[in-house]
Amino acid sequence: MNHEIRSMKLEELEQKIKIQFKKKDLLKEALTHRSYLNENPNWHLSHNERLEYLGDAVLELIVSNFLYHKYPDYKEGQLTSVRAALVNYQMLEKVSREISLGDYILLSRGEAKDTGKARGVILADALEALIGAIYLDQGYEMVQEFIEQYIIIHLDEVMEKELYRDSKSLLQERI
Repeated sequence: MNHEIRSMKLEELEQKIKIQFKKKDLLKEALTHRSYLNENPNWHLSHNERLEYLGDAVLELIVSNFLYHKYPDYKEGQLTSVRAALVNYQMLEKVSREISLGDYILLSRGEAKDTGKARGVILADALEALIGAIYLDQGYEMVQEFIEQYIIIHLDEVMEKELYRDSKSLLQERI
């Protein structure tokens, strides 16, 4: 994919998420999977794992803060379970698919063909990396808006479907 096409695709993603990056390289890095570097050793950026690490922490902080204030009567364990349901890889994969993030991730040819569980993990990881990039480029308030708009919006679904209840706890209750 040449530079001009890649830039057009990045602009498309920026329009979709309503965030204009000041530092385009942060966005590019967030979308660069490790496998891409194997086939493109001259790519000028690193892969997205450091941004993923940061994004994971930012996501947990913002979701934790939101739940802490929304559910003042919940105990720590209850808050942890609800947060886990909102930030697990399945939910992050779902959000990634909702914003078509997979259309923008730079992958090796082999990884690009995979459609199984590994693809879901790649999508979830890229979303965390995107969150890290938004945080670094735009600051706390903007990343908080992004997380509320695309992830916390699924809180009603988590609560209605009791997605916060893990199978081990359900089994213990039934026994």
